[in-house]
Amino acid sequence: MAEIVYSCEQDILCGVRLPKDRNALSELEQKHVPVISAPKKVKRDEVFSVTIEVGKYKAHPNEPGHFIEWIELYSGDTFLFRIDLSAAVSNPTVSTLIKLSHAHGSLKARAKCNLHGLWEEKADIQIE
Repeated sequence: MAEIVYSCEQDILCGVRLPKDRNALSELEQKHVPVISAPKKVKRDEVFSVTIEVGKYKAHPNEPGHFIEWIELYSGDTFLFRIDLSAAVSNPTVSTLIKLSHAHGSLKARAKCNLHGLWEEKADIQIE
């Protein structure tokens, strides 16, 4: 009987998946990495817009058997919001207004694909 070797790259229950090289994303990464659009600098307690898009570089499937289940946003490790998505009828893009009262670190977006697990990307933001 052949030994089965498990790789974290293949196991969707193996933690958060990050792009290996942000300048040369694989096809799988292009479909799954959440892309954050937000200002580089914001004023303390000033409301600003943030958009998170999964599949910005290459469209992610959106069908009952393969879809983005949810998208979350954090400031550092501080939870800001989560949106749950339905297969086939929703688009894995969310835009909202937020404000930050103090620097928690980078903005961090996470997206969960039902087949390919949890993906994360960060965007630096400065609070003035």
